[in-house]
Amino acid sequence: MRLWKIILILVILAAAAFGYMSLQDPTDDYKVDHAKVQSGPLTFSIETLGQVSPLTEVTVSCETTGKIIEMLVDYDDEVAKNQVICRIDPEIVMAQHAQSVASLERAKSALEASKIRKQEQLARLPALTKQAQAELDSARSALEQAEFNWQRIDKLFKQNQAPEAEWRGFKTGFESAKAVVKAAEAALVQAETNEQYTPPQLETAIKEAEAARDLAKAQFDTTKAQVEKCVIRSPIDGIVLRRFLDVGTTVNPTLQPPPLFLIAPSLSRMQVSARVSESDIAHIEVGQPASFAVEGKRRSEFRGSILEKRNQPDIIQGVTTYTVILEVENDARRTLLPGMSVNVVIECVKRDETLKVENKALRFRPPLSRDDRRGELEDVTWPPEPKKADGTRVDYCQKAHLWKFNETDKSWTPVPIWTGITDNLETEILEGAKAGDEFVSNFDELSSKGFSLKEALKLASPDNRRL
Repeated sequence: MRLWKIILILVILAAAAFGYMSLQDPTDDYKVDHAKVQSGPLTFSIETLGQVSPLTEVTVSCETTGKIIEMLVDYDDEVAKNQVICRIDPEIVMAQHAQSVASLERAKSALEASKIRKQEQLARLPALTKQAQAELDSARSALEQAEFNWQRIDKLFKQNQAPEAEWRGFKTGFESAKAVVKAAEAALVQAETNEQYTPPQLETAIKEAEAARDLAKAQFDTTKAQVEKCVIRSPIDGIVLRRFLDVGTTVNPTLQPPPLFLIAPSLSRMQVSARVSESDIAHIEVGQPASFAVEGKRRSEFRGSILEKRNQPDIIQGVTTYTVILEVENDARRTLLPGMSVNVVIECVKRDETLKVENKALRFRPPLSRDDRRGELEDVTWPPEPKKADGTRVDYCQKAHLWKFNETDKSWTPVPIWTGITDNLETEILEGAKAGDEFVSNFDELSSKGFSLKEALKLASPDNRRL
C-alpha cells in the first residue's frame, strides 16, 4: 500500500507541473545547441599500450664446464666493466690445459729436431757427393790398370807364353774392376740425386712439424682461455636485473651456454615497446614525440621520441599490430622499471593555431528524412580543395558538412567544408568556415515550454525510474 501511495503522489505532481507549463505563454517547440568555430591549438595523437624495458639487455653466460663456487653479485647490484661477478671450479679445465701444455712442448721439440736434421743433411750431402766422385775416380784407375794387365796377359796367353790360370785370374780382375766402376757411378748418381731432392723433403718435414706445433698451440690457447673463463667478468657497466643460477650448480655449455646473469647497461634511459594497430601505423613516423604518465606517490610524466617503426607484424588471433620503439629519460627516482605497462600517446600532427569545431557538430543529423537530407546535400558545391605550397594534397584532408538552422522559416542548410586532423573531441577546418561561425550540434523537439519529449522518453526508461 505504501508503494501505491508514493506512485499516486508522483502522478499528481507530474500532472500539476504539466498543467502549469500548459498555462504559460506559448514559445518555440524546439531547443537548438550550437558549436562555434574557434581558433586554437589542435593535436592528432594515437593512444596505445606499451611496455618499458632497458635500452639493451646483455645475458652473461658460462662458456666452460664446472661447478659454480662463487656468485659475487645479486639482483639490482651495480657492476663495472671487467668486474668479477662469478667463479667456476677450474679443476677439470686445468687438467685439460696441462695436457695441452705437454703437447705443445713435444711439438716444439719435434720442430727443433726437424730443423737440426735439415742442417745436418744439408752439410753432409755435398761431402757424400764428393766422396762418391772420389770412389768413382779410384775405381776407374783400378779398371784401367786391370785392363792393361788383362791385355798383356791375354797377348802372352795367345802366344803360349803364359799359363791359363794366370790368364783367367787377370781376366776376373778386369771384370771385377768394371763392376766396381759401375757401382761407383751409381753411387755418384745417388749422391747427386740426394743432394737435389733431400732439401725439399727436409723442408716438408719442417712444415709438418710447424703445423703440428701450431695445432698444439691452438689447443693450448683453447684450454688457456677455458681456464681464464672460469673467472666470469661483466662485459659492460650496468645493473644486474636477474640472476639465474646459484652456488653449487654444475654448468656444462656443450649444447647451449647456460645463462648466469641478465645485465642492463643503465636504467637512466629506457625504451618503450608500443604495439600500434594496422589502422594507425600509417600515421607513425620516426622522430614523432610521444608521452605517457606513471601513477605513484606523485604523478610522473615522461616524454620521448619514436626511434624505430618496425615492419614485422605481430598477428595474434587475427589481430595485426606493429611494434614502435621510443626512448625516454628516466627520472632521478628511477620511476620507470623494466616490465612496466604504460599508456603511450604518440603525437602524430600538432597545429599551434588552426580553425576547429566540436565533433558533435560534424556528427549531427537534422530531423529530416533520409531523402530530404540527400536532396539538400546533392545541391551543395564544395569549395576548392586546399593544397600545399607545392600544389600537393594536404594531409588528412577530406570532405564534410555542417548544418545551419533558419529559425524564421524552420529550414535546414548544409555547409560544405574540408576537414583535417582531429583529437576525437574537435576537428580541424581547412576550408569552408571561419572563426565565429556557429553550426547546429544538437536539436531537441519540445512539446511545451521547457518540456523535452526526448528527455521524457529517456526518463521513462525502467533503468532511470528510481524512488
